[in-house]
Amino acid sequence: MTPNELIGVNFHGYGSSIYQNRDTPKPPENYVNDSFATFSKYGLTCVRVSLYWESWEFNKNQFEADLEAIGDAADKHRIMCIYDNHQWECSSWIGSGLGFPNSLMSNHYNKAAHPRRKPDYKTKKDFWDRWWNRNLQTVKGIDGWEAQASFLLKIVKLLDSRRSTFGFELLNEPAVFSFSHYRKIRTYYDYLIDNLRKVTNKPIFFCWAPPHGLVDTPIQQAMASPTNKQNIIFDCHPYPPSYTYILYFKLTSRLIGKNVPLYIGEFNSGKRFGSTLRQISSYTKRLNTLGTLGWALWRWSYIKDQNIPAFNLTRIPNDRIEPNESFKSFIALQKSA
Repeated sequence: MTPNELIGVNFHGYGSSIYQNRDTPKPPENYVNDSFATFSKYGLTCVRVSLYWESWEFNKNQFEADLEAIGDAADKHRIMCIYDNHQWECSSWIGSGLGFPNSLMSNHYNKAAHPRRKPDYKTKKDFWDRWWNRNLQTVKGIDGWEAQASFLLKIVKLLDSRRSTFGFELLNEPAVFSFSHYRKIRTYYDYLIDNLRKVTNKPIFFCWAPPHGLVDTPIQQAMASPTNKQNIIFDCHPYPPSYTYILYFKLTSRLIGKNVPLYIGEFNSGKRFGSTLRQISSYTKRLNTLGTLGWALWRWSYIKDQNIPAFNLTRIPNDRIEPNESFKSFIALQKSA
């Protein structure tokens, strides 16, 4: 693997990203192939594909058909894919998030009365405390870690043989609500890697663990890294890639181990209301000098983010997806950096 090898965006599908507990807008015509044709046209080399456990449980056939279509388009247009087991705000069962399925969440939490609101801090903390302590079971009494490993094994077996499959990510942004969680995340990563290494030799990505209400350091983040450092990649998410964030992740990477590459799996100019991509020209130049494997801008999607314009990279005239001016500007900045 060489520096800046994996340059692209995060890709949002449909069947692999559908909500289990509320309606999901349908994509425009020929969405997947048009998207990957665009990635090839503009010189992208790799996309990070977010997929969700609850989407798989909602409709396994639709989920797998979506990933097959993504794999076919990636093969055709020679784009590498990192398949990311994504979660955001835990699950649509408890609010506005997406990730963990009803079979796990309904066994422990009441369904959200207002599914478009973020789950409260108390509920999220309780979930992650239970998750890291292996104190969550499905409605069938199966341990949560075991159930998730079974899901990931199905994904790997479906996609591992494709030439466009670069690797797999264990879990997007595992949350830390207690200092004890760091070492427990390491145990969790070790458990999943031991299972996945039975079926794949491709790179396995593990993600930075965002702290909630804690003073976090690179030392603590390194404590959460897997024990087995063979063919693993550290994924970090600077919003935005400021000097402070970059230093933090570089120090963490060095503490994890010199043979573990650094990858910027998500970034943008920030998460503040109204943020735009015009702010990131200096960040693009900075990323080019980092010596990472590459980066993926957040995100390419057919669903518009109403609050953060920087997250919108597409337009849909006549029911077909196209890059908007923000995407084209980002590409121009990346090439000139």
